Amino acid sequence: LTPMKLSVQNFKIKFDPEDPNVEKKLDEYSKTLVQQIDVLSSIATAFSSFAELPAQKNEKIDLISTTKLCLEIFNDRNVVFKTDLNKLEILFDRTNLIRIINNLVKNSIQATNDILEPKILVQIKKINKSAVIEIIDNGKGISESDIKKLFKPFFTTKKSGQGIGLFISQKIINKFDGYIEAACINKETIFTVYLPEN
Repeated sequence: LTPMKLSVQNFKIKFDPEDPNVEKKLDEYSKTLVQQIDVLSSIATAFSSFAELPAQKNEKIDLISTTKLCLEIFNDRNVVFKTDLNKLEILFDRTNLIRIINNLVKNSIQATNDILEPKILVQIKKINKSAVIEIIDNGKGISESDIKKLFKPFFTTKKSGQGIGLFISQKIINKFDGYIEAACINKETIFTVYLPEN
């Protein structure tokens, strides 16, 4: 709000309707205000998402088919899906499961943007009584100090973004008695989601 207020005050002082460049100055002023409004809107959306977590549905979902469908939207040859299972049922909220997978895969795509041969692997396993989703990328990696902060609200290693995606994902996963962890091994970033098998 402060830069918007200063822009308005400055424009009011300097505005001269007789100025031959008045249209150009008005256009620049408008663009500045619109840009600041966009920033405010982005912050407001972030706080809204942070504060409100919709009610969760307890649905029986096939993790394999849901993940396959979810990955189709990326249409990216660098995203590879792998599993030895035909079916793996869990109790989870379908909408939020898709939201979580989308968020993790998008993070991997952004992390590999500058890599010459990007590779993103999404694999599903069954370990004991847990359904396990692994998302592995060969991007720029994450430092050990940053890994400890990844699931804290408003922390981000990206140039853009609000730093709430992983925090919200963790909250949802925890509600269903699961957990998520991150690691960086040999420059590969690995996000692992553990969910109870149905």
